[in-house]
Order: sequence, then structure tokens, then C-alpha cells
Amino acid sequence: MAQTFKKHGRNSGRNSEGGIALLVVIFVLLLITAIGAGMIMLTNTETSTSANFRDEQTALFGAKAGMEEARDRARAGASNSLNASLPTALLGQTNGVVYVLNPRNAEADTPWVTNGTAYPDTEVCSEVTNMGSACAGNPAVPGGSPWYTTTTASASYAASPVMSWKWTRINLKTNKTASGTSSTSTVDGVTTDSNARVCWTGANEMATPLASCSLASPYYLPVYVLTTLAVTPSGSRRMIQSEATATTLPTLPGPLILDGPNPVYNAPSSNAFTVNGHDQSSSGNSFGPKNGVTCPSPQDQAALGGYNAASTTTLATDASGRPSSYTGATGTGSPSVANENTALGPLATVGGLEALVAQVTSLASPANTYNGNTSSITNPGTDAAPVINVVTGDATISGGFTGAGILLVEGNLTISGTPAYSGMILVIGKGSVTKNGGGNGTLDGSLLVANLYNSSGQLLASTGAPGIPTINWNGGGNATIQYDSCWSTAMSSSLAYRIVAVREMMY
Repeated sequence: MAQTFKKHGRNSGRNSEGGIALLVVIFVLLLITAIGAGMIMLTNTETSTSANFRDEQTALFGAKAGMEEARDRARAGASNSLNASLPTALLGQTNGVVYVLNPRNAEADTPWVTNGTAYPDTEVCSEVTNMGSACAGNPAVPGGSPWYTTTTASASYAASPVMSWKWTRINLKTNKTASGTSSTSTVDGVTTDSNARVCWTGANEMATPLASCSLASPYYLPVYVLTTLAVTPSGSRRMIQSEATATTLPTLPGPLILDGPNPVYNAPSSNAFTVNGHDQSSSGNSFGPKNGVTCPSPQDQAALGGYNAASTTTLATDASGRPSSYTGATGTGSPSVANENTALGPLATVGGLEALVAQVTSLASPANTYNGNTSSITNPGTDAAPVINVVTGDATISGGFTGAGILLVEGNLTISGTPAYSGMILVIGKGSVTKNGGGNGTLDGSLLVANLYNSSGQLLASTGAPGIPTINWNGGGNATIQYDSCWSTAMSSSLAYRIVAVREMMY
């Protein structure tokens, strides 16, 4: 019987594995595709996140730009100044708000329509102090009729393309009551009146129920709240709120003030030397009117200002050899001398003088700050463009030196030749001035001399009186010190409002 044999090939055992490699390849391809898709998604997410962050930052800096424009335009000397239109009424009263508008391409921009769609100011009602009937109705609005005024952004500050801020609201700060609650926020921990206006004392905020900060103290200044909304074309929104107050310099009460007890005043021997306390503040001043500053009404002062009654008597004796050289306000005698302790205000203490030194130093640019002694001030300023210069050591001005603005010398000031200066010369520190020779020259403004140290060279207590101020005048000449209060006003008007607080608001 014949047998039939079936032949098996060598690879017949592997036929069952057919297609595994294909499945592995497909799986790997799917895995690579998934990883690639994930990477693409992650990249897109990162791109979107970066774009959103960039857009948010654009809105943030746009809001800061709007705030800075309003802050700078608040000063009297600014281009398109807002100073004359700053609110004097409180938020919730008639004309208690000024809106500065910055629409893009003539778009609608109506923040006062609080239930509208054209960038409504939904924040304002939470800040109104008289919460009763204020912010009632539809749309909700604060009290007063009209409760706001408007102006537009200035072309002098404009960027291209237009910045993304839409409006800045300016209003006086009050000791406000939080919306919807009975809790009261107080700025000083003392005053609980929600309608009390907030003032800047020079060091901190305080609240007063009086009608103005100046009624609380002639040295107090109102605090303004600047609220700015920015919205980018992509829809990112940011709101910045700051508190700002004017940067002011004190008006010195006379042409020549020796601020301290027991002054040493070695008066010049020349009849031609004069100190004139009749105020030259007027529309004819070189700097003020040309820079949009209104000079104050002239207020005549004594030629020599003393720290107290005893120092006033000393100065009168020192100047008695040439009484006709010292003229001033009616009733100040001949020579014209007066006790200016009350008029000096904070400058009657070491701490107040230190604060003035710190303020002036902070306002001077690094290029105009001389750390140590100097006999050369490279940019002394002009009447049309005054400059703040600070010398931390001794300073010498000589020859035909001319300058304008503020010159602060913390060491000894030596004067010779025929220098001329317009503005304020502050010799605060060593409190020592030396005038050599009989040259001419005119100071149009004020010269204040104050010593912050005792006879051992130690800094005096901040709450106490200054030390002994000294002026040694060698020779005579035709030198003149002429009082001009407009320089103090003009310099203050040229300084931007200072920010005392800043925060970002939820919108």
C-alpha cells in the first residue's frame, strides 16, 4: 500500500506570525502621530498663552500710559494742562469727576453710562461716599448734576498707533464707605466720616471734614485718585488706580532768611549793596508766564528774615550800620527785619529742613547732582529753562556765573565776582555762606541759610531748632538780593504730581 507523505517547508512554522510587523509599524506610527499632535497642541497653547500674556501686558502698560498722561497734565506748566479743571468738589457732587477720553478711530467712549457697552466705568459707584441716593437709576450714576466733565487725550502725549487706554477718571480722594456694607475705611485710623476729604501732609495721608485741605493746614495738599481703563483690540482689559498729589516747594518768606537761633551776619560795608523785600512777582517774570504759570499776587516781605524774636533783634543790630540797604514790607522797620518763625512752618525744624533737602535732591537729575565739593556747575539753568542743582559738599560760584532754578548746597557756599541767579538758593547743611570781594550781581528770588549741626558737628534732633546760620560778607560792591515769590510757584508748577499709592483694580 502506497504511503503519501506531506512535505513541510522550513518556514511553515512562522506563517502564524504573519502581519505582526505590520501591526507594530501601524502602532508606532499612531504613537508618533499622537506625540506630534500633542506637541503641535502644546506649541499652539504656548503660543496662545504668550499672545494672551503679551496682550494683557499691552493693556497694563496702556493703562499706565493713560495714568501718566493725566498725572503729568495735572501740573500747571504742562502742555494742555488739566490743572485748572481738576475737581474741587467731592465724588458724588456736581462736577466731582473729570474724564480724560482716549477713543480709537472715533469709537464710542462713554464711561459715564455705567450700564452701557462703550467702556463703562462700573467702578465709580463703589467709590462714591454719599451712598444714599447716589448711583441710583439706570444707568447708575453718582450724585450731582452734572456729576462729571470731560476732556480728551492730548496730542502732545499721543503715540502711534494710539495707546490702548480708553479713559482716565480724576476725582478727589475721600475717607470712603465701602459699597454695600457699613464698614468704613479710614486713611488715618482716626476720622470715620466717609465724606471727609483726604489730604497729603508731606509725609502721609490724613482726613479732614473741612471744605478744603488748605483750611486744615496751609501746608496740606489734596489727594487725587486717577483711575484708568485700558482695552486692547483683542479684548484684554486692565484697570490701574493711583493716588497723586502736587509736588510743591515752599515759598520762602523773604529775600534773605537766616533760619536758626543766634545767627551770625557779618553785613557788607557798601551802601550799594541792597536787600529788597518788595515782591517782584508779576506777569513780567521770565519763566512763569512763558510756561503757562500764573505768578501769585505780590506779597512784600521783610528784607531780613529771622528765626525767632531774639534772632530778629540780632539781625537788626547787625544791619543797623547800613539801614537804608534793607527795605521791605511796611511796618518791618529800617533796616527791614521780621521774625519769620510762623511763616517758615516745617522749615523751622531740623526735620522739616531735612525733608526739603531730600525732596530737592530727589528732583535733581544725576547729571546735576555733585557728590562732594565743586567749583564748576556745568548746567546752571536759564530763566527760560531752570535747573535743579544739588551740591552735597562745598560750592563756589564766581566770575560771571549765571543760573536759574534751585541751587542746593549742603556745605559752605562761597560767592565771588559778579554772579547772577534767578530762583532759590538753599544753603542747608553747614549753613554757611562766604561772599568775597566787592563784585556786583543779582539774586532774583530768595536765599535761605540753615545749619543742621551743633558746634561739635553732630546732627541736631529732627524735632528741634536748627543750629547757627552764618553769612560772612567780605567787601561790598553793587550786589543785590531781590525778593521774587513767583520763582517758587514757577518751579513747583513745573514739577509732576507725585504718586503716593498705586494699585491694580479688578474689572
